[in-house]
Amino acid sequence: MNGKTGLPENDSSVLLSETEKRVFGIVLEYWPVSALDVAHHCLESVSSREEKKKASTKYSYYLKKLLEKKLVLGKRVGNALVVWPLVVEKYRTIHKILGEA
Repeated sequence: MNGKTGLPENDSSVLLSETEKRVFGIVLEYWPVSALDVAHHCLESVSSREEKKKASTKYSYYLKKLLEKKLVLGKRVGNALVVWPLVVEKYRTIHKILGEA
């Protein structure tokens, strides 16, 4: 993992669009996040029900793409998909190993 970007080092198979990079950056900085959290950080208007639905659909798509590329892990909480960076799981494993030693 590249410490700055959170992307696997020397892995040319992980190609991200500009929107995916922006969403991934938000996930790295503000994890755990949902699609509406990402919309809020992208300064999208989510004041009406219709705007929330549109933003949720839009950013859920990008969060699922990051899941498929194995850059984030996720879990459904109600109807929302909540994601966090894969590197967090590595920290959790290290913490567990050190705690058992």
